[in-house]
Amino acid sequence: MSNINAITRNIVELLDNKKYSIEYYQREYRWGEEQIVELLTDLEDKFFEDYEDNHQRINVKNYPPYFLGSIILVDKNSQTFVIDGQQRLTSLTLLLIYVYRKFGKDNQKQNLLNLIYSDTYGEKNFNLNIDDRTECLDKLFKEGVYETKEDDNESVKNLVDRYEDIENNFSEELTKVLPLFADWLIKKVFFVEITAQNDQDAYNIFETMNDRGLSLNSSEMLKGYLLSQIQSEEKRNDANNKWKKVVIKLKNEDKDHEEEFAKSLLRARFARDIRERKRGAVKKDFDLIGTEFHRWVRDNKEILSLSNPESYYDFINNQYAKYSEIYLTILNHSKSFSKKYEAIFYNGHNYLTLQNTILLAPIKAEDSSEIIDKKIRMVARYLDIFLARRIVNYKTIYRNTLEVNLFNLIKNIREQEIETLKSILISELDKQTEKITEVTNFKLSTQFKRKVRYLLARFTYFIESETNEVGADFGKYIRIKYEKKPFEIEHIWSHKYDHYKNIFDNEEDFIEKRQSLGALILVPRGENQSFSDKHYRDKVQFYGRGNILTKSLTSLCYSNNPSFTNFVRDNNLPFKHYDDFNLESLSERTELYKKLSELIWSPSQIEKEMNN
Repeated sequence: MSNINAITRNIVELLDNKKYSIEYYQREYRWGEEQIVELLTDLEDKFFEDYEDNHQRINVKNYPPYFLGSIILVDKNSQTFVIDGQQRLTSLTLLLIYVYRKFGKDNQKQNLLNLIYSDTYGEKNFNLNIDDRTECLDKLFKEGVYETKEDDNESVKNLVDRYEDIENNFSEELTKVLPLFADWLIKKVFFVEITAQNDQDAYNIFETMNDRGLSLNSSEMLKGYLLSQIQSEEKRNDANNKWKKVVIKLKNEDKDHEEEFAKSLLRARFARDIRERKRGAVKKDFDLIGTEFHRWVRDNKEILSLSNPESYYDFINNQYAKYSEIYLTILNHSKSFSKKYEAIFYNGHNYLTLQNTILLAPIKAEDSSEIIDKKIRMVARYLDIFLARRIVNYKTIYRNTLEVNLFNLIKNIREQEIETLKSILISELDKQTEKITEVTNFKLSTQFKRKVRYLLARFTYFIESETNEVGADFGKYIRIKYEKKPFEIEHIWSHKYDHYKNIFDNEEDFIEKRQSLGALILVPRGENQSFSDKHYRDKVQFYGRGNILTKSLTSLCYSNNPSFTNFVRDNNLPFKHYDDFNLESLSERTELYKKLSELIWSPSQIEKEMNN
C-alpha cells in the first residue's frame, strides 16, 4: 500500500481555497430531512454546551473540538477526489451558504466565502466542484432560491430541499449568536482527513472501515445485548434467526432502515420525554434513542419490561418482529400511492419524517391486523389534516418545529383503543389554532410553489376520485417527470397587466391577485408554455381538454357529465363556468377551493377511516 496520510482538520483547514471532485460513478447526494435536522441538532447542542451569555467571539477560541468523523480522499491527476464523505461535505456546504447569507453585510462573511467559493486560475467556482450542481449552488449562494427544472438530477433536487430544511430548522437561539456559532463551526468542528495516493488504496481503507466490522452499528449492538440475556441456546438461536430475517427485509428497502426502524419502535412505544427546545436543555429519552439507542435500552430495560430471559426472547419475537412488518407496510404506502392508504402517501410527500414513529404508537402487540390497519389510517388522516391546516396558514411543517408537538401526540395515543383513539385525534384537531378556511388567503410565491402545486393536486384528484373518473391519479400532478409533460401551475390571468387594466386599479393589485390560489390551476408543461400569455377569453377553450378542475372553468364540464354534476349537487359546491374571468370570478373560485378544502380535510375523515 502506498503512503496514506491521516490528519485532523477543522473546516477552515479542510475547505479554505481547496477543490474537491467526485468520480462519475459516485452516488447522488441523498441526504433527507432527517439527516439534516440531526446534523443541525447535534451542532447546536454541542455549541451550547460551552456557550454562556456573556461570551464574545474571543471566548470561542477556548471551546473544545467537536469531531464529525472521517473523510477519505484520493489525489490523482492534480485533483482531489472524495471517496467517502461527500454527503457530509455537501450538507456542510449548504449550511455554510445559509450562514453566509444570514450575515447580510457583516464583515465576518469573508471568513466563510473562501470555504464555499474560491478562485482557480482566475475562475470562480465552488470548492465542492461538481459540474451538474454548479448552477443550483450558484443560485442558492446568490439568491437563496433555485427553481428545479425538468432535467435536473436527484442531487440537485435534494440540494434544494435540504437547503429549505436548513432555512426552516435553523433555530432562533443560534441566529441570536450567529457570529460566535460561525466561528465555532469553521474553527472547532473537525474531520479526520485520510488521503490515499490511488483509488485502490482509498477503497481498501473504505472497505476496512465500513465492511469489516471495526465498528458495529447501534442495531447490531442492541441485538448482541438482547441475545446475551436469553439463557436457552435454542431460544437464543431462534431469536437470532428471527432478527436476521427482519434485518434482511429492512435493508432490502434501504440500508438505513435497520437503524431507523429501531428508533421508531423505541420512540413510539417507550420514550417518556423529549428535550425542551431551548439552550442548555438536557437530552431526554426521545433524543437519546436517536443517537445510541442500544445504550438507552440497556439503561432503561425496566421501561421495556425486560426483567428475565423470557422477556428478552419475547421482545424480539413478539415486538421487534411484529412491529417491523407494520413499519415496512407504512414505509411502502408512504412511497407508493394507493387510495386506501392515501393519507400515508400525502404525509410522506410532505416530508413528515416522524410519520413512521407516530403511526406505530397506538398499536398494541396483541392488536388484530384489522385493528392495526384502522389505527394507522386514522392517525395518518389526522396528520394529513394537521399538516394541511399549517400549510394554508403559512406555518412550517418541518420536523424541528413540530417535534415536541408530535412527541406529545405519540404519548397521548400510545396503545389506545380505537374509539378512544378517534376521540383523542378529533379533540387534538379541535384544539389546533390553525384552520383550513385560511386557504382563502393562501398565495403563490417562490417559497410556497411546491405547496401550491400540492393543494391544487389534492383538489383535482379528490374530484376525480369522487366522480370515479377513469385514470384518476394523484401522482401525475406532483411528480416532476410524468410522460415528459409534468404538470405546472397555470395562472388563469396571464402576466400581461394590459389585458386586465379594466379590472384592476393598479398593477400591484393585479400582481397580488393573480397569485391567489383561486386564480390557479394545473396544466401540462407544454400547454402552459403555449398559451400562458394569452387573455383568459382566448385560452379558456384549451382548458376544456384539461383535468377536471381545469375543465370546470368551461361549459363543457357541465354537459353530459352526470357523475360530476351529481358530485357538485350532493356536496353543495359552487362550481360554475366562466366565459370571462374577473374579480367576482376570483372570489367565487376562491370560495369553491375553500369548500373543497373543508371536504378533503374534514375531521369526519378520521371516523370514515375507522368505519371503513
